[in-house]
Amino acid sequence: MARSTRRAKPHWPSLEEQLRAQEIQRGSALEKLIMDNQDFSILSPGEANDGIPFPPWLRVWWRKKHPEFDFAGGKVGYPLILKEILSWMVRHQDLPPGAGDQPTEQH
Repeated sequence: MARSTRRAKPHWPSLEEQLRAQEIQRGSALEKLIMDNQDFSILSPGEANDGIPFPPWLRVWWRKKHPEFDFAGGKVGYPLILKEILSWMVRHQDLPPGAGDQPTEQH
Protein backbone atom coordinates (compact mmCIF):
# COMPACT_ATOMS: atom_id res chain seq x y z
CA MET A 1 0.00 0.00 0.00
CA ALA A 2 1.39 3.39 -0.98
CA ARG A 3 2.06 5.82 1.81
CA SER A 4 0.43 9.22 1.51
CA THR A 5 2.82 12.12 1.21
CA ARG A 6 0.21 14.63 2.29
CA ARG A 7 0.56 15.86 5.82
CA ALA A 8 -2.35 15.48 8.15
CA LYS A 9 -4.13 18.69 8.98
CA PRO A 10 -3.29 19.79 12.53
CA HIS A 11 -5.99 19.23 15.13
CA TRP A 12 -6.65 22.39 17.09
CA PRO A 13 -9.00 22.37 20.07
CA SER A 14 -12.46 23.78 19.50
CA LEU A 15 -13.45 27.08 21.06
CA GLU A 16 -15.55 25.20 23.63
CA GLU A 17 -12.61 22.94 24.55
CA GLN A 18 -10.39 26.00 25.03
CA LEU A 19 -12.93 27.77 27.21
CA ARG A 20 -13.44 24.67 29.39
CA ALA A 21 -9.72 23.99 29.71
CA GLN A 22 -9.10 27.42 31.25
CA GLU A 23 -12.46 27.62 33.10
CA ILE A 24 -13.36 30.83 31.28
CA GLN A 25 -16.38 32.78 32.53
CA ARG A 26 -19.07 33.23 29.88
CA GLY A 27 -19.47 36.85 28.81
CA SER A 28 -16.11 37.88 30.28
CA ALA A 29 -13.55 40.06 28.56
CA LEU A 30 -11.23 37.05 28.44
CA GLU A 31 -13.85 34.98 26.61
CA LYS A 32 -14.05 37.73 23.99
CA LEU A 33 -10.25 37.87 23.72
CA ILE A 34 -10.13 34.11 23.17
CA MET A 35 -12.92 34.28 20.58
CA ASP A 36 -11.05 37.05 18.75
CA ASN A 37 -7.87 34.95 18.50
CA GLN A 38 -8.99 31.79 16.74
CA ASP A 39 -7.10 32.21 13.44
CA PHE A 40 -4.82 29.20 13.86
CA SER A 41 -3.70 29.44 10.24
CA ILE A 42 -1.00 31.87 11.42
CA LEU A 43 0.50 29.14 13.63
CA SER A 44 2.87 26.44 12.46
CA PRO A 45 1.11 23.07 12.04
CA GLY A 46 3.59 21.44 14.42
CA GLU A 47 2.38 23.67 17.23
CA ALA A 48 -0.85 21.66 17.47
CA ASN A 49 1.00 18.92 19.36
CA ASP A 50 4.28 20.46 20.50
CA GLY A 51 3.69 20.06 24.23
CA ILE A 52 4.29 23.75 24.96
CA PRO A 53 1.71 24.71 27.61
CA PHE A 54 0.43 27.82 25.82
CA PRO A 55 -3.08 27.50 24.36
CA PRO A 56 -3.40 28.27 20.67
CA TRP A 57 -5.45 31.44 21.23
CA LEU A 58 -2.63 32.86 23.39
CA ARG A 59 -0.09 32.07 20.68
CA VAL A 60 -2.26 33.80 18.07
CA TRP A 61 -2.71 36.81 20.36
CA TRP A 62 1.07 37.00 20.93
CA ARG A 63 1.87 36.79 17.23
CA LYS A 64 -0.65 39.50 16.38
CA LYS A 65 0.85 41.78 19.04
CA HIS A 66 4.45 41.04 18.00
CA PRO A 67 4.74 40.87 14.21
CA GLU A 68 8.40 41.85 14.52
CA PHE A 69 9.26 38.25 15.48
CA ASP A 70 10.09 35.85 12.66
CA PHE A 71 8.16 32.62 13.15
CA ALA A 72 8.99 31.26 9.68
CA GLY A 73 10.67 27.93 9.31
CA GLY A 74 8.63 26.12 11.94
CA LYS A 75 10.99 26.87 14.82
CA VAL A 76 8.89 28.70 17.36
CA GLY A 77 10.03 30.33 20.52
CA TYR A 78 7.60 32.01 22.86
CA PRO A 79 8.76 34.06 25.84
CA LEU A 80 8.34 32.33 29.18
CA ILE A 81 6.51 35.40 30.50
CA LEU A 82 3.46 34.13 28.58
CA LYS A 83 2.96 31.63 31.41
CA GLU A 84 2.57 34.52 33.86
CA ILE A 85 0.42 36.52 31.44
CA LEU A 86 -1.91 33.54 30.98
CA SER A 87 -2.18 33.02 34.72
CA TRP A 88 -2.95 36.71 35.26
CA MET A 89 -5.57 36.73 32.50
CA VAL A 90 -7.35 33.71 33.99
CA ARG A 91 -7.35 35.25 37.49
CA HIS A 92 -8.66 38.61 36.19
CA GLN A 93 -11.02 37.54 33.42
CA ASP A 94 -13.17 40.64 33.35
CA LEU A 95 -10.71 43.33 34.31
CA PRO A 96 -11.48 46.44 32.23
CA PRO A 97 -8.66 48.02 30.25
CA GLY A 98 -6.55 50.48 32.19
CA ALA A 99 -6.37 54.17 31.42
CA GLY A 100 -3.13 53.58 29.49
CA ASP A 101 -4.99 51.22 27.16
CA GLN A 102 -7.47 53.85 26.00
CA PRO A 103 -6.76 55.78 22.81
CA THR A 104 -6.00 59.43 23.34
CA GLU A 105 -7.00 62.27 21.10
CA GLN A 106 -4.25 64.11 19.30
CA HIS A 107 -4.76 67.87 19.11
